[in-house]
Amino acid sequence: MVIRKGDAWKIGQDFDDLIEYARAEGAEGYEVHEVRLCQCASCGGHVFGLHGDLEESTAKRLCRECGQEHFIADSGNYWDDSKSGIMVCECDGDGDEEDFNIAVGYSLYEGGDGIRALAITSRCVACGRLGYWDDWMIRGGDMHLLDLA
Repeated sequence: MVIRKGDAWKIGQDFDDLIEYARAEGAEGYEVHEVRLCQCASCGGHVFGLHGDLEESTAKRLCRECGQEHFIADSGNYWDDSKSGIMVCECDGDGDEEDFNIAVGYSLYEGGDGIRALAITSRCVACGRLGYWDDWMIRGGDMHLLDLA
């Protein structure tokens, strides 16, 4: 792990740093037990744009290699294109969408029989800044959401 402190941000160099950052940040105040690094199901890519609605707790990632869209967890059930925004990094400064590696951290109920909460974290490909997009509770605890990072 090579996470270092930048001016006001933590900086990571690789996937391991992003995974460690996701664990350290938690999810809705709970400990993160599982972290899944996002990978495109179509092409295997690891670089994405990230869109979402912080009020509705929804997110989807767009693969930079093949253009496929993937909803994170059950976001597709609640998605509204008219309310979605894009994730940007301050390193660019122009407000355009940047490229990120994305990891989803999951907090599990005691005994590991359900997901309590999740958190979406990112690493800017251009500058390495580690960031926290959003987190939300998973009311049903559905374990299959682990595979929908």
